[in-house]
Amino acid sequence: MTSPTPMLYYSNSSDPNFLHASKFSAPDNMICLVLKDKTLLYASDLEFGRAKQQSSCTVVSLSDYDEQKTIGDKIAKILSENGVTALYVTESFSCKLFEELSKSVQVKVFEGQIGERRAKTASEIENIKLANNASVASYKMIQQILRESTIGQNNVLMYKNSVLTCEYLQQQVEITCILNNANSLETIVACGIHGTDPHCHGYGPVYAHQLIVCDIYPRHKSNYFGDMTRTFLKGTPTEAQTKLYETVLQVHDECIDMSALNVSYKSIADHCMKKLAELGYEKKFVNGTYVGMMRSPFA
Repeated sequence: MTSPTPMLYYSNSSDPNFLHASKFSAPDNMICLVLKDKTLLYASDLEFGRAKQQSSCTVVSLSDYDEQKTIGDKIAKILSENGVTALYVTESFSCKLFEELSKSVQVKVFEGQIGERRAKTASEIENIKLANNASVASYKMIQQILRESTIGQNNVLMYKNSVLTCEYLQQQVEITCILNNANSLETIVACGIHGTDPHCHGYGPVYAHQLIVCDIYPRHKSNYFGDMTRTFLKGTPTEAQTKLYETVLQVHDECIDMSALNVSYKSIADHCMKKLAELGYEKKFVNGTYVGMMRSPFA
């Protein structure tokens, strides 16, 4: 699936759509114009040399437009030069620029993710694997720490003669990710009741006999993300905890089998929610199948 053109960006590499279109890591906003037959990236003197080397675009010096004082005027000149009278922007595009440009060209908002990002190339898949390798290394580290920990007073876990905390495990995850060429700055390690509060990072002591919900989504130096969740328990699980584990495992295996049948992610997610409801967990989802199986899917 391809996105409509022309598509205009005034953004930086924190915007995944801009990053995918330009293949350029830019800390400051840049103009990127995607046409049917080429993609133009307008670089300042600061970024021009690096953009020529690293981006996938035809790089143009923004200094050529010094006569145009505002960024809106520069973009208007660029559009005029390329014969653009109607274009698309993404949802994150500047409201101010949208209003300015709408006076001279037709501007429409393209909603959602650009189509080219939905189908991954072999190299993109490899980058995602590398990002998830950082997650795997982190989970192995958490598992090892929990194995080496002991159960202290009031079921508080002790590690190296200190109380084991969620914050310590989060810190160790971030260190492990850095050692695997990735960053994970929003790490979730939440014990007990905190694990039932979606996106609670977790804090305080880690306890025995309680579920420890972990969510690690590192960003690899290639800028691609991994995303894996795991749940741990140190000690003896209750009957309810054991039932929950066995239920999720059963539905997980069914979903994995379905994925081999070339069906849509939505049908897999629908099956997951329906099956879990049948097994007694009918009101446990707050974001599609995110809590059990990760993100809400595309149809």
